[in-house]
Amino acid sequence: MTAENSKDPEPRVQLVIGIIRQDNEILLVQESLGIDGEILWSLPGGGVKDGELMNEALRRELHEETGLLVGNPARTAFLMHIDSEQHPSALAVAFEIDAWSGDVAPKDDDIKQAAFFPLPDALNLLGELDSATQRDPIVGYLTGAIAPGTTWLYRNRGKEETLVARW
Repeated sequence: MTAENSKDPEPRVQLVIGIIRQDNEILLVQESLGIDGEILWSLPGGGVKDGELMNEALRRELHEETGLLVGNPARTAFLMHIDSEQHPSALAVAFEIDAWSGDVAPKDDDIKQAAFFPLPDALNLLGELDSATQRDPIVGYLTGAIAPGTTWLYRNRGKEETLVARW
């Protein structure tokens, strides 16, 4: 193979998402998530850096986005594997967090605010997310409609999001 024919591998995106509960409330963060940059509420989380394990990324991201210090995840809530034109073969894993301390005080400039919401209010806010990929696994898990540990496979092309399989 010549240098002209070689293809650099596409970077893989790995994301971690944290579910933090306080009594019957869920911690959400507000950031630019809408199709046209609208400020919306979602669960905190972010990207895994090269050389970082998911639990390390989760602790770092949740500290940046919420100000809280969290322990290792207690269990896997759900997993998403998303093939999109921008990010082929992206992997996102959501974890339940049982051990945390500190006060909610975001340190990330992209986070407008972070707050605990009663579950019905959190579900209403999460329902405003434009993307089924962002919304459906979270809402399905939090309502109990989808079993813990469910895997979601999406193929997204343009504005079309297709749920290919779920188990």
